[in-house]
Amino acid sequence: MEVHGLVCRFAKLLAPLLLFGLPAPAAAQGGECPAIVSNLSLPHARIISVEVIPGGTRWALPASPFNIFLGPNASTEARFCRIVGVIEREIGFELWLPPHWNQRFLGVGNGGYTGAINYPALIGGVARGFATASTDTGHVTLDSFFDSRWIPGHPDRVENFGRRGHHLLALTAKRIIRAYYGQNPSFSYYEGCSSGGWQGLTEAQQFPTDYDGIVAGAPANNFVRLQTRGFWLDALHRRDPAGDLGPPQTALINAAALAMCDAADGVRDGIQSDPLHCGFDPAALLCRPDQRESCLTQAQVDRSHLIYGPVRSPGGLLLYPGNAYGVTPFMALPPGAMQGDLPILQVSEGWRHWTPETFDPDRDIPALEARLGGVLGAWNPDLSAFRAHGGKLLSWHGWADPLLSPYNSIAYRDAVVARMGPGTDGFYRLFMAPGVEHCGGGAGPGRFDLLGALIAWREQGHAPESLVASGSLPGGGTRTRLLCPHPQVARYNGSGSSDDAASYRCVAPGA
Repeated sequence: MEVHGLVCRFAKLLAPLLLFGLPAPAAAQGGECPAIVSNLSLPHARIISVEVIPGGTRWALPASPFNIFLGPNASTEARFCRIVGVIEREIGFELWLPPHWNQRFLGVGNGGYTGAINYPALIGGVARGFATASTDTGHVTLDSFFDSRWIPGHPDRVENFGRRGHHLLALTAKRIIRAYYGQNPSFSYYEGCSSGGWQGLTEAQQFPTDYDGIVAGAPANNFVRLQTRGFWLDALHRRDPAGDLGPPQTALINAAALAMCDAADGVRDGIQSDPLHCGFDPAALLCRPDQRESCLTQAQVDRSHLIYGPVRSPGGLLLYPGNAYGVTPFMALPPGAMQGDLPILQVSEGWRHWTPETFDPDRDIPALEARLGGVLGAWNPDLSAFRAHGGKLLSWHGWADPLLSPYNSIAYRDAVVARMGPGTDGFYRLFMAPGVEHCGGGAGPGRFDLLGALIAWREQGHAPESLVASGSLPGGGTRTRLLCPHPQVARYNGSGSSDDAASYRCVAPGA
């Protein structure tokens, strides 16, 4: 898979889907932008600059990898007060304050290992009336989502990236908002995807009063095991290169899985609606004795089970869930690509010298998680403090995600249900998006307003029983589909357009 193409799709939902309407409180007019700051005292933070972006003309955005999907002339014509500041020594942030405020605060997440401001998300936030803030979490990477050179020798930066940066952003932004508008936000929300989704879960687990509602998309919250999976894949290649899956083999698996699973929702449209219950097995593609093409060798069948399936270590430890059949796993190709570039190993000098040959998952993963689990990861299923605060959590994951396993999001929600009980649906729901790739893109309809649904849930008590997703048809036009709260799935009613969400209903799997 081409990394640039993945990043472009990745960025589209890291700049949250903020262009839908939502109910808003009465607008509040802000004070004079620079004058407010002269009398403002911020604990552990300082404001570097304050300016009025007048709107009506194009204002070129500063450099940021998030600008990639806005095109070469990334800009905005919005009007707002732009505040640039630093928390502690090096946690950079920006807070954009619109003239007509909806009395809500919105914090937006990062992606990859980025140390950059998410300008597209800031644009979307102020367009909806939010006082919107973004942080680089304490390091600067302006040209890549996956630059990890800032990690070695900087455990403080790792701590800020993993858990402190967004917490301090929320505290600081709310103080400025109170000074500027003369009142606290009525509600505070967070939205992020990938690393931004993990950061949102960290907020819910460790800082449960920062936000009243959180949207966590495709969260990389199982970070330690996600990263060490690269070592495991390298070890598979080195031990048995005959089992490697190249583009012809993954294309064959994808086509066979789609042919078997496509119509499970009652419509054959090139999209798998429920890979979890499909039952596809690549053993069906095993070569016959006289067959040499369009099939898999036994070694490749075995490798497919390992890459796509939930793999356990020799000691029974679950390493990381696999990808859905029908999706080429990004980390499976090419062999050896992840060796030496695992940012998690750069945290420690001793770990930096690990190799696929010396890596022992039963020994090393527990050691890594004991050291880093609360910093680089967010797997704690105890959300009782967030629930007691009145918080609502909406998570989502694309079934066609090639980078982060959609089964990881299901596994985390299952862990929360096991800990919190059957009332979990009262504050936490997960939506799976068929055909949608990592944070957006793909064949499935990938535009949906989780933030609006979250606000209606938190402020009005309207729990989301379904969502409507929209997307473009291959030949032109738009189609809509129903997204259902896990474990429910969408099923075609048998009449009406299959490209209309109204023709579907949410049912239990197998119903």
